[in-house]
Amino acid sequence: EMLTFERVEMDGASTYQVALRKDRMVEYLSKLAPELLLYPENARFIFNDDTRKLDLNQPAVIGRTLDIQASIKSINEKIAAGEHSIPLEFIFADPPVKDDATAEQLQIKELVGSHTTYFRGSSAERLQNIRAASSRFHGVLVAPGETFSMANQLGNISLDNGYAEAMIIFGDQTIKGVGGGVCQVSTTLFRAVFFTGFPVVERHAHAYRVSYYEQVAGGRNENFAGLDATVFVPIVDFQFTNDTPYWLLMEVYVVPSNSSITWKFYSTSDGRTVEWNTSGLTNVTKPPEPQFKENSKLASNEIKQIEWSADGAQVTVTRRVLRNGSLYFEDSFFTNYQPWRAVYEYGPETDPKLLEELQK
Repeated sequence: EMLTFERVEMDGASTYQVALRKDRMVEYLSKLAPELLLYPENARFIFNDDTRKLDLNQPAVIGRTLDIQASIKSINEKIAAGEHSIPLEFIFADPPVKDDATAEQLQIKELVGSHTTYFRGSSAERLQNIRAASSRFHGVLVAPGETFSMANQLGNISLDNGYAEAMIIFGDQTIKGVGGGVCQVSTTLFRAVFFTGFPVVERHAHAYRVSYYEQVAGGRNENFAGLDATVFVPIVDFQFTNDTPYWLLMEVYVVPSNSSITWKFYSTSDGRTVEWNTSGLTNVTKPPEPQFKENSKLASNEIKQIEWSADGAQVTVTRRVLRNGSLYFEDSFFTNYQPWRAVYEYGPETDPKLLEELQK
């Protein structure tokens, strides 16, 4: 159906030649175009602390867009010449940073910020999701003046992209969903941004206090309440701006043996420091009474806890960012945590006394 016959006048004589219909070729190539599209991506690097140079971590992606009109022209010309294998025509676009970029060119000289969070007690599935999400940011560059979107960089959170099902907060309950644990990564990024002194453009807190985000190396510290950030692609995002004239390199390290994730920023220091203060937990409200649900998949007298209680509270964290000792900007982050009830599931014909014990 793509074939057509064209009348050609040459030296006073008329001949016909076989060609391909342009409208059908446009239709065919237009369907191919989205599959062949590549967006340009900067090369990824690691800052070598010994040499103070950039080591290539992942090559740049050269962007390409199918040039439909040029492809049709080339196909018809080469078919007329008897060729049967014809490459498509593309428009190529280089990313801003290619493989040969240097630390000097990007003005990346030193570690300007770092923060570590902990996830002791996480399931194997949650750890898998933390590692999968972290890999999306390791070696990524943020341009001077760029507002960085975590959701855009994360992309599609799916089983096909290496994520597993783990517990997530969805509405007013905690359920099993793909990507549980990604918020450990977003919380770590938020804190690295917060303590390094970059402006926060968008941040959303969790519905209730999650114990992971108050863990520190030696236990738990309530002062970190109100310094969490959740991301739910594509609806809920975390964004910050690199408001310096220097490129910013991000490195992310997950250490399962230490149940920790560390986010590092490399750039050039502009003399900024951060002072911060927390109101602590205010207007604390006790959680509702535990809820019990029968689950036919559990055995008699088998009880499984699926939600853990948490006090409701409000907390305000304030930040003053100084540059060379003078106030650069200040901001605050208010969080209203809901009180959260414990929820238990139990098997049919479970002894009521066992449930009563849990209510005490």
